[in-house]
Amino acid sequence: MQLRPYQVAALEAVRETYRQGHRSALVVMPTGTGKTLLFAEISRLAKGPVLVLAHRQELVEQAREKISAWCNDVVAVEMANQRGFTRPDGSRPKIAVASIQTLRQRLQDVPRDAFRIVVVDEAHHATSDSYRAVLEHFDAHLLGVTATPDRSDRVPLGEIFSAVAFAYDMRTAILDGWLCPIRSFLVQTQADFSGVRKIAGELATRDVEDILTQELHLAEIAAPILRERKGRPTIVFAASVAHAHALCRVMNEMADDNDFAAALDGSSSYELRAPTLNRFRKGEIKVLVNCSLFTEGFDVPQIALVAVARPVLSRSFYAQMVGRGTRIAPGKKDLLVLDFVPGNCRHSLAQAVDIFASANPEVQERARRIAQEVSAEGEAIALERALELAQQEQEAQEATVAYRLKKRDPFAAVGIDLEFYVRRSRGGERATDTQLHYFKRAGLPTDLVAQLSSHQADALRESLLDRKAVGLCTPKQAKQLVALGVDPREMYYDEAKELLREKKRSARES
Repeated sequence: MQLRPYQVAALEAVRETYRQGHRSALVVMPTGTGKTLLFAEISRLAKGPVLVLAHRQELVEQAREKISAWCNDVVAVEMANQRGFTRPDGSRPKIAVASIQTLRQRLQDVPRDAFRIVVVDEAHHATSDSYRAVLEHFDAHLLGVTATPDRSDRVPLGEIFSAVAFAYDMRTAILDGWLCPIRSFLVQTQADFSGVRKIAGELATRDVEDILTQELHLAEIAAPILRERKGRPTIVFAASVAHAHALCRVMNEMADDNDFAAALDGSSSYELRAPTLNRFRKGEIKVLVNCSLFTEGFDVPQIALVAVARPVLSRSFYAQMVGRGTRIAPGKKDLLVLDFVPGNCRHSLAQAVDIFASANPEVQERARRIAQEVSAEGEAIALERALELAQQEQEAQEATVAYRLKKRDPFAAVGIDLEFYVRRSRGGERATDTQLHYFKRAGLPTDLVAQLSSHQADALRESLLDRKAVGLCTPKQAKQLVALGVDPREMYYDEAKELLREKKRSARES
């Protein structure tokens, strides 16, 4: 096997980051693009011992297997009763994988300089107290790898990693053919989340559980999964342990098969979970239901349907769940994501289109609406297509606004309708030379202002002074902005000044 082009680029970027003097680097790559192989190659090339840290037994075992196969070497494990590098004889392995919980209890048995490089798998956990205690113990280069660098608690990873060495996003990985396309299907339910509380960045589990374990809502979720599955290996993310087992029961009843679905949760050991996972991998179990157990490090490329049967606020958490099905596999054309949308919810829930976060929130909101409209017609839509249509809509609207601004009186855009004033003029003493001079300096056309009465001119001057008092742009700036296709209605003076200056600079440079 060889590294893929982006993995080679990531490897070189990490090396360059260390050469620049950084002691800690972060690599951001989406689920399914081979983060483990990247740090396996780094482990193979390292000129000293390497330690890989993970926070769950499945991740530890997975890392050990992949690194061992890639490096064709024995990889030591430090977890529970396994003592791969805290041996009584003091011998040290070249490569080791450790459970963060176990290692934290055994730091006194490990010298600070025991490793040249410490790798943190799923590095978005690195800001937690358990990780900080371990990372601060070692005098080594640090490498973090993650698919989702944005944490729900908003603690910045910059507190641990001094540089982002390399970033590869999911959208690019799909276009490059390393991940499968994703289609979204939104299922409207009758669940009422209007009274659900928000705790620690997500909706309160107990509140959500009380609602979703009702038979009506269990059926609302189970039926579409069975209908849309169509032979796709399926993973379902439930709201709680009770919800996972209840949902599994209802699906088995609907399928008239007690082995159709299986539910797993963290209360059972890895050894007890392993047989069920093996049956799922073999296709003997069609649907695997879990509660936050397999959001990370669960590698079954055949998964082609991800059902998010719980409300999620965090985009990164949602992306982790969708990532369970983005790997490519023989015969797999795409991933279908089922989103279950409550009938009433006062919180903004994450949806599939949000994992391709747009820099423009209006485009993102349009994409969400398009996905919902297509789903209401009984169809799924590719995320790429939803965002493409949303971008086209946004560009069309902006072009229309720019056209309308250019075709009308530019001063009307800032609430100064001169033609209205002229139409209302009923004679009387005309605007004075002093008034005309003031308006000329303000950038208003004196030929129109000259048709106003002195009384109207005073009213217009008061309007301009009101705008100035709150810091809004001047009529002269408004005219220039409209000519550029920019809507000046709510733009402030300083903002307009900077924008016009930037436009002039760009024009000179071009």
